[in-house]
Amino acid sequence: MLRVLLAAATGAAAGPLLRTWVSAYARPPATGLVSAIAAGVFALLAWRIPAVPALAAFGWVGCVGIVAGFVDAALHRLPDRLTGLAFTGALVLLAADALAGGRAGALGRAVLSGAALAAFYAALVVANPVGMGAGDAKLALSLGTVLGWLGPTVTFLGALTGLALASVYAMILLASRRISRGDHLAHGPFMLLGALFAIVVRDS
Repeated sequence: MLRVLLAAATGAAAGPLLRTWVSAYARPPATGLVSAIAAGVFALLAWRIPAVPALAAFGWVGCVGIVAGFVDAALHRLPDRLTGLAFTGALVLLAADALAGGRAGALGRAVLSGAALAAFYAALVVANPVGMGAGDAKLALSLGTVLGWLGPTVTFLGALTGLALASVYAMILLASRRISRGDHLAHGPFMLLGALFAIVVRDS
């Protein structure tokens, strides 16, 4: 419990910094909102990821993901700098965990999962460039990598949940006539929510 509380406090403290990071790309949200989201994400990750080096990797992707989610919601794009930082940090920190704990197999699985999920999203971009952007495929690389560290089932569940959430949201907006079929929606936030959901509900 102390671990979770400390993680929540760390996330809340990081809120102002993350808000400033968002402001480099788009109009930032309220500091309290960013802090609350970061606190919740950090607490959930600390609860479900026991190994400290791996938790650092998940926390890094969580930090960048919060910024990317707000930017994507505002601008409907995911900057390369954010998606690149998310993947690089995840790979370096997971590699450190693998070297320290002799988990080379887990690292290889994570990298393959990241590549597979990125390829899947790239195919969706080609099939439907209006509904999906290249930034989504780049974000999938880092999400697939951290989820793959936990196993292929977690990766699949995270991807499926993200797509399902985005589809439900789109249908609600279409039914209420707030958007038309040709409009573009930010998919990044749903990918991130799907990944977090898969981490939380996975088998220990």
